[in-house]
Formats: sequence, C-alpha cells, structure tokens
Amino acid sequence: MVYLMRLKLTKMNYMIIPGIKKAKIGFKTMPKKKVLQYIDTVIANTCEQYNITMDDIKSKSRKSVVAIPRLLTMHILRSNTLLTLEEIGIAFNRDHTTVINAIKSTNNMLQTDYDFKEEYQKLVMKL
Repeated sequence: MVYLMRLKLTKMNYMIIPGIKKAKIGFKTMPKKKVLQYIDTVIANTCEQYNITMDDIKSKSRKSVVAIPRLLTMHILRSNTLLTLEEIGIAFNRDHTTVINAIKSTNNMLQTDYDFKEEYQKLVMKL
C-alpha cells in the first residue's frame, strides 16, 4: 500500500481523497483496509505478470508495454468492485475519463483478441 497512503479513511466508511470531499468506499461488504489491499493486490499481480513496476503502471507513459497492463488493471477494478471511476483514476493518478476510455478499450480487445482474453482470464484467476 505504498502509493495509496494519501487516501485517509474515516470511521464512517468513507474515503477522503484529495480533490473529492467524500466518496463512499467501493466495497460495501469489506472493511476499508481490505479495499485498499485489494487495489494493491490487483496492481501487484498485473505488474508481476507483465514484468513492470508499480511506478511504471502509474507513470504517464503511453508505451504499450505499460499502457496495456494499466488498462487491464483499471478494467478489473471496475468490473470486480464498486469503486467509482474517480477512485480508480486516483489510484493511477488519472482522470475518470481515462478510466472510461480504458474500460471501453479493454472491452473491445477482449472481444477481438483471443490472446488478450487469455491473459485477462489468467490475471483474474490469480485474484
């Protein structure tokens, strides 16, 4: 949980995020610490599978070696959690519109590219 330390959790099951007054936590059935751990786990597993660092996945790089794992991670977080687009974007130092684009791109690749779909399924199975 190195890079998510700036997210402060209150007793009311809310995350205080810079730039957002209060945002409900993504998982309604999980404790707050588990949500942050899950985000870290998804990012760490993606980084491990693609041999990149957490700094790489959060970087501004648009190289496909980094961008594709970032897209996958955003898609997994959106489809497997109740996190908002803003919360996912903040985890990657991105805007919510970037997350929307990532989800659309990933959906398109999952429908057209069989190898990409296999990689996605391997990643989801690790979780």
